[in-house]
Amino acid sequence: MKFIEPKYSKVEPIEYRLSEKTRKLVNYYAIYTGLTDSQVLEEFLQNLLEDEGFIEHINSLRNNIRIKKEFGLANE
Repeated sequence: MKFIEPKYSKVEPIEYRLSEKTRKLVNYYAIYTGLTDSQVLEEFLQNLLEDEGFIEHINSLRNNIRIKKEFGLANE
């Protein structure tokens, strides 16, 4: 038997400033997917790790070992 584990186990409240248009977009997408606004952002922002330019930037940083471990990029 596999037990269900919390998907977002280490969350904390944080404040970002978003335009009204972006807030509405996230909210409508949340309604569409049945997720909360926070869950939509959590899921969507993980896509940043697929941005090749961003990965190249991380690889170019002098002390990138910690960053790579945090995001599971250590083998790349």
